[in-house]
Formats: sequence, C-alpha cells, structure tokens
Amino acid sequence: MTGPYAPTARAAWMHAALVVLAIALVVTVVPDGPWRPAAEIVLYGLGLAGVLTALRVHRTPLVVAWFGVAAGLALFALSCVADVAALAGLAPEISAPLESALDVAAYAALAVGAVGVVRGGRRRRDWASWTDTLTLLLAAGLILLAVQGDRHESAGDVIEVSVGTPVLIAVLLIVCVPLALTRGRTATTTALFAAATLAVAAYGGAILTGSAPRGSAVLDPLSLLPLAALCLAGRHPSVTALGPGPAAEGDTTFGRVVAVGAVLLVNPAVLVLWTADHGVIGYALGGGSTLLTGLALWRLAALTRERERARAALAASEARLQILLENAADVIAIVDAAGSVAYMSPAVQSLLGRPPADYVGRDAISLADPRDQPRLQAAVAAAGRSPGGGSGVVDTDIRVQHSSGGTRWVEMRISGRVDAVGIEGWVVNFREVTDRKLFEDELRRQARTDPLTGLLNRTAFNERLVSATADAGPGTSPGVLFVDVDDFKDVNDTLGHAAGDELLLAVAARLSADVRGEDVVARLGGDEFALLLADADGIRLREVADRLLTALRAPVRVGTRTITVTASIGGALGTAGCTAEELLHRADTAMYAAKRTGKDSHALLGAAEDALP
Repeated sequence: MTGPYAPTARAAWMHAALVVLAIALVVTVVPDGPWRPAAEIVLYGLGLAGVLTALRVHRTPLVVAWFGVAAGLALFALSCVADVAALAGLAPEISAPLESALDVAAYAALAVGAVGVVRGGRRRRDWASWTDTLTLLLAAGLILLAVQGDRHESAGDVIEVSVGTPVLIAVLLIVCVPLALTRGRTATTTALFAAATLAVAAYGGAILTGSAPRGSAVLDPLSLLPLAALCLAGRHPSVTALGPGPAAEGDTTFGRVVAVGAVLLVNPAVLVLWTADHGVIGYALGGGSTLLTGLALWRLAALTRERERARAALAASEARLQILLENAADVIAIVDAAGSVAYMSPAVQSLLGRPPADYVGRDAISLADPRDQPRLQAAVAAAGRSPGGGSGVVDTDIRVQHSSGGTRWVEMRISGRVDAVGIEGWVVNFREVTDRKLFEDELRRQARTDPLTGLLNRTAFNERLVSATADAGPGTSPGVLFVDVDDFKDVNDTLGHAAGDELLLAVAARLSADVRGEDVVARLGGDEFALLLADADGIRLREVADRLLTALRAPVRVGTRTITVTASIGGALGTAGCTAEELLHRADTAMYAAKRTGKDSHALLGAAEDALP
C-alpha cells in the first residue's frame, strides 16, 4: 500500500475487494508446492496492512485485541515462510516443526486478541468480565478436546484443524456473535463475524471431510477469505466505535444474553466434533441439542426484548414524571411511616431556598413553624389511613421555615397513610400562599379596624366586649367608657372635614396613651369612641375618666390653627350576667347624662346603675 492514505469506508471496501481478487488468483493460478505458501505470504501481508490501519490510523480503543490479530497474521505469514522452506527441501527437519510451532503461536495470538475484546477497558474487579474471559478459555479447551481427543499427530494441516478450529469456534461463539448483534451492526462488527464464520466453515468442513483445506476446491478459498473480512474490519472507520463496552445499558444486557446463548452452543458443537472422529450417535444428540438450545435462546431473546421494552417504557415514564416534577410549581413530598421525609420534589428549592437533598431524612413536623407544629400533627392524625391513597385527605394552611430564617405560608394537602409499592407513609402536596394569607389578614384587619384612626371599629369592639362580659366573675368587673367629642360638628362646619379628621386622629392618640396595654380603645363612628377596661372597679373607672378629660382639654394643632376641644364621658361597670349590649347601653346613657350637665364632664354608673361616688 503506497501513496496518500484516505481512511474512509470506500477505501476499506476497495482494500477488501483487492484481497478477494488476490485470493481468487492464488487459488486458481498459483500451482501447488513452494509457490503456494509464498503467495499466501502476500495475502497475509495485505490482511496485516488492514489490521494495522485500525491501530495506527483509526486508533481503536481495543489495542490488545487488534495487536493480537496483527500478531496472529504475522505469525501465519512466518509459518508460510517455513512452509516454503520445507516444501523446497531446505532443512525440512527444522522448517516443518517450525511451521507447526508458528501456527500454534498464531492461534494463541488470536486467542489473546479475543480475550482483549472481552477484557477491553474493564476494571480489575469487574467479575463479569473475568467470567466472560474464563468462559472463552473453557469453550476453546472443550472444543480442542473434542477435536483432538486421543490424537497425537503433529503435521501442519492437523495442527491447523485440531488447534485452529477450536480457537476460531470459541472466538466466533464468545466474541464475534455478541459483537455483531449488540454493537449496532456496523461494518466492522459484521466483518469480524464474517471472518470467524468463514474460518470455522473452512476448518470445520475439513474436520467433517477428513481432508486439508488447501486440497479442497471449496474449503481452500473459504480458509483465505477471512483475510478480506479482517481488512474491511480494520480499515473501516466504524472500528473506532468498537470500544470496551456498548454505549447503552440495554445493549449491555442484550450482549450478555447473546454471550450466554453462544456459550450454550458449545455443548452441541462439542458433540458433533467428537462424533466426527468417533462415529457414534453424537450427530443426533448434537442436532437435537442444537435445536433445543436454539429454541431456548429464541425464547430467551424474546423475553429479553420484552424486558427491554418494559424498561424503555418505564424509563420514558420516569423521564416524563421527572420533567413534570422539575417544572411543577407545587412541591410534592413523601413522608415515611417514621415521620421522616423520604422524597422532596425540586420545586422545594424555589419555595424554601434549599435543594431537595437537604430535606430528605429530616423530621417532617420540624419543617413547620413551631407555632403551627401542633396543628400539623393534628392534620396528619386527622388524615387517618388510606391504603389506596384515594381518601382521608386533609387540607390545612401552615407556616414553614425558610432557609433565610423567616417563614412562608403554604397550602398543604395531606393524604391518608398509603401502603403501596414504593410508598409507605403520607403523600404531601403544598404550594406557597404567603401573598394570599397576607391579603386575607389585611382584609380581616380592615374589617375590624377604623380606616381613619387605626383603632378597632364597632364590630371588633363588640366582639371584645362580648368576650369580656362572658368571662366576668365575682372578682372581675369589665368597665366601659363611652367618649363623645363636644361640638365636633362645629369644627367640621367652620374648619372643614380635613381639620375634623386631624382632630379625630389627635383624640384617638390621646385616648390610647392614657390606658394600659390590655385595655381596648375603639372608634364606634363619627366622633364617638369607647374604651374597654378589662378589670376595673369604681375607683379605676373614675381615675381613667379624669385623665382622659384632662388629656383632651389640651390644645390641638389643626392645620394652621390651634383649637381646644372637650368631651363628654359616660362610664359603667359590668358584673356577672351582664351582657355586652347592656353594658354598652348603660355607658352610652351615662355619656348623655354628662352632656346634659354641661359637657366637659363624666357620669359614671355602678353595676346597679347607681352613680359612683
């Protein structure tokens, strides 16, 4: 091979075609004698050039395997040199044994190459690879024993048949068949399979016919055509894809099934080969064993395909589920029977600020805000047990802790306890509702708050008053002060409503400043205010009323003017059995009594509606 090299598929096929043409010329034109092995040296040289292309140009990952093949071809070429010398009568006592030794070394090199395919790129502790290697060697040994038996001949043709055939059969069954069926059926794998098949056909035919391949018009070209297949395998660019292992997990599984099936074929092959030499009923046994093995392999392959289809469907389903979980706004969690988080979907990171792995194994209740943990435990208990997962669902809103240290409100749905394949515990879905909760809180605040002053409104005051009167006992008397600003209408009429609003704000601030923290101040409407003293008596009721009158008399800056206002205050004490409506009515009545006395004063009533001293 001279000239620029183009490592293309077309060049590979042309090289293989050249070898086929050369084989045809050698078989049909070259006469027997020393010229025949001399011509075969050229054929082995062409084959060696193709194999070296895989190593030097394509840089195949299976270096050991292709070096073994190259060494085998080189040794076969040297064997032909020794054969030329022996046929020419040059030191036959040395050249004949040397030829046999070189043939044995060549087959050993091919065996090393086969082991290189099986072991290529594997780790030292890859026990499956070691098992495949031992299987290859055991298969070769069994076939060798079946062919050789009790023979002790050492002639060159006998060596080729009794040693070469077992090695080639083992290579075909253990290496070439799985390669051709599991590597995507590239040109390289198919060519390797063809090379081994042609070689086995040639030398196996020699066993069955009892003649040497070189003396048969059919077996002779069959024994040389593997060189063309090896040239195609080595020169074709697809040799780079012939790596240490298949790319896909399914390819690995199928390849091992094929390898196991190929090993099983050794048994009927051994019977047939043994029968060829001993003439017993092994043909029937071998044929029947082959049939049974083939049926078993066919079913095994069908089951493998079904398993791979199921695996592919499961992988597609898992991929779809993963995509849905990764793009879902809701968080999905699985809590095991012990109460620990077994799974958390990716959405939790955007919600709580940590990746899902940080939550797996943590106590699920501890993720909630301590204030809401008892409520969450009650929700889980209320969910009950749901073997089918279709009932016992509880919805609740709780606060969960954020990685930043704050909390987030979530709307949570807790399933009943599920006992299913892969899940034993609770399935929890939750989404953030912090904005909604804040909005709801704001609506509730607005519904209970006076929009101008920020004090409680009449509705909220009445609720607090109902609670205070319901809890009143012999030693606890709630008190109510009803405050009405005197002549407030005149302020609105003369200074405007904006000034009136400023005045009301000032009154609200002074009322709030002159009571205790547990007391309640509210604006009932217009210029009317009310105070609820949680625990009062006549003395405290009078003290608070006096402080309020004094505070309200202080001048107030309204717009650009300073004015002075007063108020009329009515007070009443409640006792056990007194309703909120009754107590507020009594305070209102007392306030009107204060106005009738000249305003800027207070009127206080006891429990029996007697004026307090």
